[in-house]
Amino acid sequence: MNLNTLFARLVLFATLCFISASAFAQQWYHVELIVFERFSGANAEHWPVMNNIRSGSLSPQMANNQIQPARVETLAGVAQRLQNSSNYRVHYHKAWQQPMLSKGSARSIQINSDNGLVEGALKLYRVNYLHADIDLWFKENGSTTSNWGTAAPEGVDLGGPRNPHLSQIRRIKSKQLIYFDHPRIAAILQLTPVAAPASAVSKTPESYSLPEVSEATEGQ
Repeated sequence: MNLNTLFARLVLFATLCFISASAFAQQWYHVELIVFERFSGANAEHWPVMNNIRSGSLSPQMANNQIQPARVETLAGVAQRLQNSSNYRVHYHKAWQQPMLSKGSARSIQINSDNGLVEGALKLYRVNYLHADIDLWFKENGSTTSNWGTAAPEGVDLGGPRNPHLSQIRRIKSKQLIYFDHPRIAAILQLTPVAAPASAVSKTPESYSLPEVSEATEGQ
């Protein structure tokens, strides 16, 4: 192996190490999210057509260098008070830990309630300040979606069902309760700084390991 090839592999190795450690180097947060229904007299005519649902590439159950599962604890009392009220019904309450990356590097978290009524994604990122981009559908009028839009031949409806849609981008502060308001489906979010979990440090794949020194110097 010549010196140019060895140098190229060293650069590749260093780059991969940097990428795998970038999330670990960022500040990690305990993230807790509650999504709940608000009982109101609004009907389906007020809601947009659910043509598509945004999805996320990560889920709260995953365990890697970009996300780790966590116990619901900081908002347990809030969730219980909402559930005990006759005006609200909690559909989703989960927690996880993740680093806060730039907007371009951050990946969305998939949000799915156990009862199948809430679906969408939450993206958390930092651009000078912390930001939350929440995009959730409350599928009270069916879950069938269509990408064809509402234009259709006379008498044929190619649009999806009309459902409440919570879509907001907010600048947020850590340790504060962030309320995403909506007439039908709302959410409460809290981020708390935590130490980076040791289990989040990923190992460099073996396929990218460097050759032994003796191999690199053969034929020189």
